[in-house]
Parts: sequence; C-alpha cells; structure tokens
Amino acid sequence: MRVLPYHGLTYCTLLLCVPLFLIQGCSRTVLQTYPASEQEFALVTEAFTHYQAVITELCGCCLDAEIDVSLSVSGWFSDHTGNLTGYLQAMEPGFMKFISVNPLGQPLFIFATNGNIFKSFDIFAQKAYAGSVHSNAYKKFAPPGFDPGFSYYWLTGRLQPGNIRIMAVMRDREQDAFWLQIDHADSGMGSMVLFDPEDKVILRHVLRDDRDAHLVDVIYKEHQLLPERESGLTDSGPAAVPYSPAESDGCRVPARIMVSSKGGSEQVEIKLHSMLRDIHFSAVDFQIEAPDNFEQLLVE
Repeated sequence: MRVLPYHGLTYCTLLLCVPLFLIQGCSRTVLQTYPASEQEFALVTEAFTHYQAVITELCGCCLDAEIDVSLSVSGWFSDHTGNLTGYLQAMEPGFMKFISVNPLGQPLFIFATNGNIFKSFDIFAQKAYAGSVHSNAYKKFAPPGFDPGFSYYWLTGRLQPGNIRIMAVMRDREQDAFWLQIDHADSGMGSMVLFDPEDKVILRHVLRDDRDAHLVDVIYKEHQLLPERESGLTDSGPAAVPYSPAESDGCRVPARIMVSSKGGSEQVEIKLHSMLRDIHFSAVDFQIEAPDNFEQLLVE
C-alpha cells in the first residue's frame, strides 16, 4: 500500500469532481447496432450473468494506482485544457481518496470520501471542506443518476450491486461485442452496456433515465489483470458456480477511462498506471483529519 503524504490531503476533491462536472447533461449518444438473434440473446445473457457472478466472488475489493487526467472543456469553463497527476486509492462500494501533485511531487489538493461524507483540502489556501455527498452543493455538480456510494464500480468498469434485468441484446456495428439494455430495479435507471463476452469486460456504459435520455457515457479501455480475492463459494446451494482457475482472467480493471458530453465538446480522459497488487484497505484508510492550522468549512 502506498504511503500518501499527510499534508497532501487537500486538493483531492477537484479531481474527482471534475469528471462529475463534465458528464452532467450529456446529449443523447447514437449507438450503432443491429439486432441480435434469439440464440445470441441467450448466449450473451448467460455469459454476462456468469461474468457478474465471477467478479462478485473472485475479484478484489480495492484499487491503488497512480493517475493522470487530461481535461478538454469548452463552454462552461470557457476553453480550457489541462492535465492533473496524482495518486488514487479506492475500495468498494464508495470509498475513495485522491491526491493531486505538481511536477515536483508536492501535493496540490486532496479529496476523500466514504461514499456518504466527503472531505476536501486546499493546501495553498489552507482550507478544509467537509459535507455530505447528498448535499445540495455536491448534487449541483454531480450528474443525475450518479450515486457516489458506488463510485468504486464506475472506476473499475463494473455495474454496481443490485437487481438488474437484461431487456434486450444488440450487436455493435463496429466491435465484436454486444450492447445489453439493462433495467436497474433498485434505482429506476437504465443502462446500455457494451459487453465483450470473450474477454469478459465491459467496454462502455451509458446510463439513461426513465425517458431514455443519456445521462452518463463512459468508455473503458486497456484493461489490466488484478489479483482475485479468496472465494467464499461452496459447492452447495443454488448460487454455487463452478469456477475454473482461468476465471480470474475476468478480474481486470480499465487503465484508460474516457468521459465525454455535449457531442464531445467536453472531455475527460483518465489513465491509471503503476497499479499495486495484493491491496487490502479498510474504512480507516479513508479517514482524514484537517491540520490544526486549516480553516474548516461545512458544505451544505
């Protein structure tokens, strides 16, 4: 586990909020598809169900990596491009800690959250912000449908836990993969998920509201294999699934994540590298206290 500098616990909020700024209000994305056969529907549905079971039982709970973020924004922030570099730690379901550093490795800001409460530290201004992810101020920047309590799954290219139903299956016109139209019973939202049944990864996730308007569009690339967790499955019971050693190949996370909105005029690209293996976090690792000389502000 990386040891992150304590005094760098400040600018984290901005990096993780930037993608939220940019993906709200996405215009409807045109998906290039053609109908799948009944046989393909059955095969892909079975493959995706099995994939979901594998990652739930075998894949690790945590992520520890260096991160580079490229921004290209026009309109709201005027024309702006830039790059951010730092360190990211995350744990399911919604724990996250980010430290942004300058080219000399000095911390710029830090953001930490347990999925319910967030803290942000501005190093140079010596200010600490804290509040609920359900506060009006936080929601103002978060896209509709985005639940901070499940941010780990968005980062790792997976679907958050919950009851889902596959409504339709379509072939993608450009890639050897299938679009799954998914209904999330717990949230009332829907998703279009581009799934590769051979490589066992999600390549793209488009979140939609109850009127089929596209809210969030995320593309996942360059998946890397991470260690699996110890399986708690037994050989009995209806949920038992016989996994082969090769099933751990499904325990991969995207090293490149791209988010765009408004026809591509606003773009964020996240690159993860130097991922550490055998990572085990606890809630304590995401608890951060402000230095005594920082002004503490409550966000409502």
